[in-house]
Amino acid sequence: MKIVVSDKVFKMFPGYVRHVLIARNADNAGENAELLALLREEESRILNDYSFGDFKNHPRIASWRAAFEKFGMNPNQCPPSVASLIKRVRGGKELPYVNSLVAIFNIVSMRYVIPAGGDDLSKVKGDIALKPADGSETYVPLGSRDVAEHPKPGEIILCDTGDGDVFCRAWCWKNGDRSKIESNTKLVAINIDALPPVTAKEGFSAAENAVALVKRYCGADVTINVLSAENGSIDLP
Repeated sequence: MKIVVSDKVFKMFPGYVRHVLIARNADNAGENAELLALLREEESRILNDYSFGDFKNHPRIASWRAAFEKFGMNPNQCPPSVASLIKRVRGGKELPYVNSLVAIFNIVSMRYVIPAGGDDLSKVKGDIALKPADGSETYVPLGSRDVAEHPKPGEIILCDTGDGDVFCRAWCWKNGDRSKIESNTKLVAINIDALPPVTAKEGFSAAENAVALVKRYCGADVTINVLSAENGSIDLP
């Protein structure tokens, strides 16, 4: 299996780097009180940080909104995941503790103000590609298995090349149902995106933080892979 970022993505968005963590033998069952406390701590910090008062214009969110517009998506209708998190928290709503891995994604996303998410690798049929859609791919929304959509041509998507199943629409907008992280997920790819003004170094620090959390709270073996314009793919055994 390969994980690939299309050259077209790097050409459209110079300086973009994706950090892919591969976590093996994760224990994702149950709720961890310490991890829940960390989640609430990050929510409190975001809620009380004046720089998020106009969160759409926060530099680390504005860059994603501009990226969405560049590939033809309205960021008001299809907000980047980090913008959705910040909006919800600023509105006084607590994030649900779906499971430990999802809690870790949300903690890291809020802590560094960058998109973070993941997919269950045991459900992949081909390779995983971050690429512009041609429109033939199929997206099944999270929790809606009887609904099928097609991405817009040119929309940046994360998909399974084996069957065209879209794992995430609009780069980091909406996760698909088939690759969702569940309590019994053992093998997962965690994606942490660094788009300028976030530097590759800052993205790697976020990835290291995620590694520490996954090791501590899920007991997994974790490796970090860096996908950039210089090296856009990795091979997984």
